[in-house]
Amino acid sequence: RQPALLLLGGDSGVGKTRLIGELERLLSERDVRVLRGDAVEQSEGELPYAPLTSALRPLVRSRDPALDELSRGSRTQLAALFPGLDDTGSAAPVHDPSSQLRLFEALVELLDCLSESAPVTLILEDMHWADRSTRTFVSFLARSLRQESMLVVLSFRTDEIHRRHPLRSLLSELDRLEHVRSIGLAPFDRGELGELLADILDADPTQGLVDRLYMRSEGNPLYTEELLAAGLDGRGSLPESLRDAFMLRIERLSPEAQRTARTIAVGRRLGEAVLTEVTGIERDALQRALREAVAEHVLTTDEDGRFGFRHALLREVLYDDLLPGERGDLHLALAQALEARMGGGQEREAERAAAVAGHYAAAGDQPAALRAAVQAALAAREI
Repeated sequence: RQPALLLLGGDSGVGKTRLIGELERLLSERDVRVLRGDAVEQSEGELPYAPLTSALRPLVRSRDPALDELSRGSRTQLAALFPGLDDTGSAAPVHDPSSQLRLFEALVELLDCLSESAPVTLILEDMHWADRSTRTFVSFLARSLRQESMLVVLSFRTDEIHRRHPLRSLLSELDRLEHVRSIGLAPFDRGELGELLADILDADPTQGLVDRLYMRSEGNPLYTEELLAAGLDGRGSLPESLRDAFMLRIERLSPEAQRTARTIAVGRRLGEAVLTEVTGIERDALQRALREAVAEHVLTTDEDGRFGFRHALLREVLYDDLLPGERGDLHLALAQALEARMGGGQEREAERAAAVAGHYAAAGDQPAALRAAVQAALAAREI
């Protein structure tokens, strides 16, 4: 009898829910009682204890015998979450701070009663959306576990946990406890993505298809499946639902951060000096915008200090969202800014000249594009 708490993190679409589904199936085959609840995104206000009530509601509906083993006081406390559980009409109000501790004790007593007859696994998904009451209870539960036959699994999206996210402090607190373990799900590599495609297509995919989908999805299983559904050649457009989800992340940014992100969507990877010139944002304000976009998991930095998008599809969606004139103006401004910075070593010269040529071509200035392309070819020949 050894309790444990598992923190399961990963980007949206990386496979957390599928992994949890497999875990639930395996545990059920071993006569482990699984209680599974989901936090829900709430646009206005909070719904207290939403994932907990979702996980425990089947017990109440089936009138599980463990409920009869609870003390009368605990049944009264739980009636705040499940009206009708206690027929005295004396349920404590769920928002009353003075009764929160008693409610927590009642929930722990219920889980303890359940674990007496069989091991229990409590799964709370999408904790990045969890309300404050649920987060507080999880902290209480983690510190209350002693000898129970219980596994608690918390899943969350790492790409939603920005610097000021309320879940961040809870994760840091839990990670210091001895019985807590963390697992981070990474995207597939090319080989694993090939296996996924072979399973979906029921045939070995071509290397070109694997490379194309890997470049666009960066190994994310959900994005790969969506792209494949849009076109078996891997060139199809994302469905509107996924595009809207990506754009929502951009629209949460400040106006300066959005302008910066749009410029990088056109330039792919840009340093601060070029961004300052092209966006027209003053240096200190630009740094605040960049810091915000990095904290919100929209942008990342490379070893050269340049900024790019955290995910290729996010850049692709934002680039496609630009108006044609807006896109052309940015390509032209970037071509001119980069051309003015030519020099600094043959390898970098060839790379920059090729970028300048590409931006001029996209802006519709073919003579300038040809001139830059010739310069890129000469620089490459001298490397």
